[in-house]
Amino acid sequence: MTKFGIFLLACFLVLSVNSFVLAKDNSSGCPSMGAVAMDILVHRPLGLCGTVLGASAYAISLPVTAHFKKKEEAKKILVTEPYDYTFKRPLGEK
Repeated sequence: MTKFGIFLLACFLVLSVNSFVLAKDNSSGCPSMGAVAMDILVHRPLGLCGTVLGASAYAISLPVTAHFKKKEEAKKILVTEPYDYTFKRPLGEK
C-alpha cells in the first residue's frame, strides 16, 4: 500500500471516530455544530457517492430485475433510500 493510501485510510479512521464524539445529543433537540459539520463534510458527500453508485447499479441490473418483476424493490433499495439519506434528511441527523 502506498503512503498516500495509508494517509487516506488514517484520515477516514480519524473522521469516523470523531463523528461519534462530535455528534453528542443535547437537551434542546437541535443537532450539535459538530454533527452538522460532520454531516456536511463527510456524510453528505458519501451519500452522494452512494446515490450515484446505486443508480448505476440499478441501471446495470435493470434487465434482470425487470424479468423477475422486482424493479420497484431494486429502485427503492439502490436509488430512493440513498437519495433520501443525502437530500431529504434534516441536516445533522442520522
